[in-house]
Amino acid sequence: MIKIIISSFIAIALLINSCVILYWRDTAYDPAGADLLCYLLILPIAVTAAVLAPYLIYRYLKYRKEKQQEKALQAAAFEKQQAQQLIDSSKAPAMQSSEFSVHIYAAAAWHSFGENEAIIEQYKQFKSPELDTSLLNPYGLPVLSLRIQDLDDLLQDAEDDETLHMPMREQRISHLINHQIEQHAAVLADVAEHLKDSAMFYDSEIAYQYKMHPAWMGNIDADGEFEEEPADHAAKPVHRLNLLCIHLLLPEEMIHSWNNALTEQMQQTLAEQFSIVPAQIYIEQHFISQHSAYAEWLKILERISQQEHAFSLVINADSEIDQALLDEKFWQSEQYIAAEYVSSWCIANVQIEMKALQPCKTLKMTLNEASIQDYLQAHQLNHHVQFQQDEPCVLILDDASNARTAKKLQQKFTDSVIEPQHFLYGQPYVGHTQKLSAIFSFMLGTFFPEDIHGLVYSAEQENIYALFQGWQEEAVPQVLQEEFLNQ
Repeated sequence: MIKIIISSFIAIALLINSCVILYWRDTAYDPAGADLLCYLLILPIAVTAAVLAPYLIYRYLKYRKEKQQEKALQAAAFEKQQAQQLIDSSKAPAMQSSEFSVHIYAAAAWHSFGENEAIIEQYKQFKSPELDTSLLNPYGLPVLSLRIQDLDDLLQDAEDDETLHMPMREQRISHLINHQIEQHAAVLADVAEHLKDSAMFYDSEIAYQYKMHPAWMGNIDADGEFEEEPADHAAKPVHRLNLLCIHLLLPEEMIHSWNNALTEQMQQTLAEQFSIVPAQIYIEQHFISQHSAYAEWLKILERISQQEHAFSLVINADSEIDQALLDEKFWQSEQYIAAEYVSSWCIANVQIEMKALQPCKTLKMTLNEASIQDYLQAHQLNHHVQFQQDEPCVLILDDASNARTAKKLQQKFTDSVIEPQHFLYGQPYVGHTQKLSAIFSFMLGTFFPEDIHGLVYSAEQENIYALFQGWQEEAVPQVLQEEFLNQ
């Protein structure tokens, strides 16, 4: 088509230019520059467009009709493919459900509502954000936020020069992480002792490093002189433990701004504080997006459940209490509510036997279980007394205001003993700071009362269920327990 247009323009231009030039010669006309441009260029273009207009319109209509036919054929092929897949899936055997478990040795969480169990209680009371006089909207007015006030005091008292030059968001997240490590100091001290005993018994290379550095063993007297190794510190048989793995879960947009020096400093600080050889501390950073947060979290849990010689500390932290960050967010929404929160678990494979620790909860993850009724029956929860009461016991990770999500939940639990009053929605209580909200809400499941089997569910992964139980708790329905006690 381009060749036709060019050849037509050249032919028409030659014809018009010849006629115009001959006319000017016969009339002795002296053309100006504007005449040359108008008659020798613009006029041929206009005539060419007028001549080719019907042809171009015809070609456009034909092209559009072909496109419509092509789309119709693609739609028909897609529908046929979908129908065939539906037939194949109905004929194919259903995926067999599977399960994995991890032991939770300690859990902690921090939110503007408080710490640990207090957060769950405030969720039940439908507490709302508070006015933040330190954060302003584009009009200079205070905005609502979910700020942890006690964190401000920590920042004021901080003498760590490494974080003073960092953006406010990174400073707050760094202190949230350090706060959680302090909460687990006693557990980490016991893990450190187990690591040493395991190295002395199983790993000669690591044991050699401990022996070459008596400070790791804490054998320094008051005068700073090394003491002889105590006789009772001989190698003892314990469950083999090679690593303390620390998983830092951070929002995705911090992948380029997070200071990796903080991670290196954390490793060194932990090694010195708990007298561990740095080689036995492994820190992994996960930068997670909101849309894949739950799926990534499940992968991390399953990976930990398969580690037979590692103890893990998982810390999930986010903060948007930062005026510079909010100035960007207000372009999207003037009603933006910033929040900050952190949660952490000390967890390990169920096969690991810690020398001085016992789990406080067991998390059981069930995959590929389509029926909620079958799931409750398999775990003997159908007749549990908690579902006869109105207390929330099922954490929902999804947005309650989404109509499609609400419909999915209704369809899922309609024929089960779980009713809407048993749901506890965590997403509304972290404002618009949603990157890690699903993981934070999930980890709050450890703070349900001891007599409640905490369940966690997300419509995003509709065939996956999480159950929190007390360690070594017998999965016996409450009614059967009562009958047994009566006998």
